[in-house]
Parts: sequence; C-alpha cells; structure tokens
Amino acid sequence: MDETVNDFICPKCRSVLNIEHNIIFSVQARNDQNGLILLSTKIGDYTVKNQDNIVFDKGEKLEFFCPICRESLSATDVNENLARVIMLDEEKNEYQILFSIVAGEYCTYMISNENFQSFGDDSVIYMNDIKG
Repeated sequence: MDETVNDFICPKCRSVLNIEHNIIFSVQARNDQNGLILLSTKIGDYTVKNQDNIVFDKGEKLEFFCPICRESLSATDVNENLARVIMLDEEKNEYQILFSIVAGEYCTYMISNENFQSFGDDSVIYMNDIKG
C-alpha cells in the first residue's frame, strides 16, 4: 500500500508543486545559477535532488521560486532564511510549511491554527522568529 502524499501548493498562485513524492522548486544559487530542485514531500526528510548545473555549498542561501508563477517563496515576514509553501492534507486541511533555504540546515515547521510542529536538527534556529 502506497503512503498518502499531501499536496503542496504555491501560496501566491495556488498551483500544486508536487508530483508523487517530490516537491518541485525553481531555485537560484550563487553566481545566478538557475535550475530545478526536488525536495521530499515527507516532512522531516531532507533528501534533495538537483540538476547537475546547480552547485551550492553547505551554508549557502538559495532563492526558492514557484516553478509555475515564478514568484518568490521567501517568508521574509518571518525570517529571510525561510521559504513558505502551503500543504493540504487528505481532508484538505491547510498548513503553512516554513523551511530553511540555507543549504545543509535541517529545519521545517508545520503550522495551522490548532497545531505547531517543528522538524529537523536545526529547528531551534528560527523558533523565536516563528513563535515571536
């Protein structure tokens, strides 16, 4: 039996960003390198797949964009090192997902009106910004 995959959507255009178990983002790395990056739909799984032409170092901040509307996914209202997408579960409950856009930082937050969960070894880094 296959695990249910939640939908991840752009907060700007509301387009679905995932296919099966991968969320697709357009990214910009140093020296204006542009390409696609895939992140796991499983919250807390930090597997990354990227095109060979996108090279980034641990600690480097990447810029994440919706691959459909090209709008920035930056969550600058919380912290400039976080990006935001919306997750819809199988009952269509909506969660705000914030995640670090700094390469090598394992940090994700799942937020709704009734629920707050943090994931990853580095989740304490932005906790004050989120709960502040």
